[in-house]
Amino acid sequence: MSNYRILKILLIGLFLTLPTLSSFSFSVDKTGLVIYYSFDSDTFIDEDVLDLSENGNDGFLHGSNLNIVEGQVNECLEFPGVGTEYIAVRNLNYTEGIPELSIAVWIKTPQRSMIASWDRSEYFRFAAGDAAINQMDFVAFDICCPIEDWHGDIAVTDDEWHHVAATFDGEIKRIYVDGEIDVEQPTNTTGNTIGPKAERYGFIGVGSEAATFNGTASPTGWAFKGLMDELFYFHRALSQEEIAHLAKAPTDPFSIEPNGKLSTTWGHIKNDR
Repeated sequence: MSNYRILKILLIGLFLTLPTLSSFSFSVDKTGLVIYYSFDSDTFIDEDVLDLSENGNDGFLHGSNLNIVEGQVNECLEFPGVGTEYIAVRNLNYTEGIPELSIAVWIKTPQRSMIASWDRSEYFRFAAGDAAINQMDFVAFDICCPIEDWHGDIAVTDDEWHHVAATFDGEIKRIYVDGEIDVEQPTNTTGNTIGPKAERYGFIGVGSEAATFNGTASPTGWAFKGLMDELFYFHRALSQEEIAHLAKAPTDPFSIEPNGKLSTTWGHIKNDR
């Protein structure tokens, strides 16, 4: 059999297996994206970290000891665990209820640490650990009425890298750790939103009671300590597949990345000619 016919047969087999090969690749849909802080070194301009969602929700670096260090995907931001060192989110303030949301981020922290807050009493806060004595090590999402707070079961304050996420779709609330569902439960209410109450602006790394941009930070006693990388915030509930994809630390979460099988197969075809 000629080399040409062998190559033709191999190519036909390759095209027949493409659907199977491509099923191992995935990406995140940008729909509903509100904030994306990669924390890569080239996204820090003057006193801000740039919001790569293109929504202009850049973050003002409040403090002088927020350091750029090696992270899970390129660089990340190191927080010292001090109540005066955090990020104040520009532009994004709430006066109406939030029907759906997702927050996902890589963290490495040795202690209870606040990740993001638009005021738990008015909207929500997201943390590693909580104020409750029996929730010091787990992922916590504290939320404004009538929906109840929810917490995970897996400890994440062990000073190791963990991908943590919370999603809310109006009916089901979920917490993910390292790409897997930690807890999920119904909201016990139907059609409710997160908030609204008083107007609030948000912070990354400390609690918020801010009625104006860069306003009152509280609580400050458990400011984030450690490393934070690849923070995503959506106004929709990400799917389990999207969360799992982010937990693989893709360099471009919005593009389908080849799993290597296609290029390997093509390499074998060329070598067999």
